[in-house]
Amino acid sequence: MSRFRTIATAAALAGTAALVVVAASAAQASDPAAAAPWCTGDDLAIRVDDMRSPSAKDKAHVIRFVAAEGVSCRIGGTVSNLRFLDWKGNDIHAALNGGQPPYSETLVGGDSYAVKYVASNSEGPQQFPAFVRFNLPGQGKLGALVTVAWPASGIGAEYVRSGGITAPVG
Repeated sequence: MSRFRTIATAAALAGTAALVVVAASAAQASDPAAAAPWCTGDDLAIRVDDMRSPSAKDKAHVIRFVAAEGVSCRIGGTVSNLRFLDWKGNDIHAALNGGQPPYSETLVGGDSYAVKYVASNSEGPQQFPAFVRFNLPGQGKLGALVTVAWPASGIGAEYVRSGGITAPVG
């Protein structure tokens, strides 16, 4: 009888393990973002655009992360080492403000892209960066360092705020 219990227990454990593997495979198949590789700097075309701010006291910009042609990948979290640079590549020392945004991942490729919103005061002193530089998020490590042209519009000299990388709102 003891041998029967051992065999039955082993069979039950094997059946449970098989169900876990099938469930994980089904979850990945239903979530294309989980199956896509992580985005690297070579996978992305990044640009910054002006956007309409919901507040009259703020300027708003959007950093768009678009997949290079034929690429499908996922990106999430936030960028690191965010700096605004002048035409010579020198840091203009904009006062960054904000906390850690909630973590999310977004699939980019085809018609899907990811965004990072940046807001600053429109009243008071302004700075006019030529570029923004930051490290992309990596998986457990620092991602590629990228430098992107900034539009001709300025940013408030104090309290530049930015969120995490997300799917576009709206």
